[in-house]
Amino acid sequence: MADKIKNPLNLLNLAGLAQLEPEAATEAAKQAAKAEVPGGTPYGNLEDLEGTWVGTGFNLIEVPNMNQIKPGPPPKDKFRVILNSTAETLVFSKITGGIVNKGNAQDDITYYGMHYLQQVSDVNLPKGQDGIHLETGLFLNLVATDAPPEAPSIARLGSIPHGDTILAQGQSFVFNGAPTIGPANSLPFTVENGKRVDDNQPNYLAILNNAPVPPGIPGTAVLDPNIILQNAIQGQNIIKTVVIALDANPMDGVGNVPPNAPPSTQVGGINNIPFIIVNANPICLSAIFWIETVQNADGSTFLQLQYTQTVILDFPVFGPPPHNTLTDIKWPHISVATLRKQ
Repeated sequence: MADKIKNPLNLLNLAGLAQLEPEAATEAAKQAAKAEVPGGTPYGNLEDLEGTWVGTGFNLIEVPNMNQIKPGPPPKDKFRVILNSTAETLVFSKITGGIVNKGNAQDDITYYGMHYLQQVSDVNLPKGQDGIHLETGLFLNLVATDAPPEAPSIARLGSIPHGDTILAQGQSFVFNGAPTIGPANSLPFTVENGKRVDDNQPNYLAILNNAPVPPGIPGTAVLDPNIILQNAIQGQNIIKTVVIALDANPMDGVGNVPPNAPPSTQVGGINNIPFIIVNANPICLSAIFWIETVQNADGSTFLQLQYTQTVILDFPVFGPPPHNTLTDIKWPHISVATLRKQ
């Protein structure tokens, strides 16, 4: 468990709101006591996230390399695939006290949340030069609302130094047993009539298939990174799973929201700095987190956190001469990890 004195995230609290909004503080206590709150905790299915998680994973990203500097068919050096074998530390700290949102079309709402700090490094790079991802943000256990009419949900707000901010939202549920982890598709694609169409032309497939795979990562994980997650739980006795499924701007073939679902406010959004928008624009995020209770042979248990996340990077490539038309290609950036609570 993280040192609660040295960890500054544990100092986060909203106790002052109870002084400024005593009625809201009372309402928070009422909401926490509702039967619909899992386990009687206002943090709901986020409760077990509190603490420090450490483990390993795999990262795949397809990146441009000044593709639009001059026209012509895309040679290998105009975009490439980067593969990382990763080590990760993910810290969650409760925000003590209810978060009050003042009502106008309905009564005030109060909910609870956690701050998180994610740090990911490449295990094959020198120490001190191995950091590849840093993210800080919030997970919120949102209550049901009347205006708009929405069921209880989970929201994730994240900030990334590249110049990106995300708001992903979705649902959470619990079941006994192990999760069924489906495939993650790393093929680039176009969207035609609202549907995903994978672009498996030979030069794209060659870039994926010929990318140097880090030691210990199976080659099959390049086209399906979720194989890493499936391998990690093979042979484990997982007796309970909490699922948190989140989306920001979901699209066909990427996301937890069915393509025929009605419009909803639970789709989140992504904002990026201008440089990112022009050069490699993240337009869609989909993630699933599995909080797993694993039972050892002696009956003891431990908590394990797995996730798969797909971000779609939007950057076009030039087509063949003589027209050299820019084709809007969407490139999956997929990250997976298996972490244990310390």
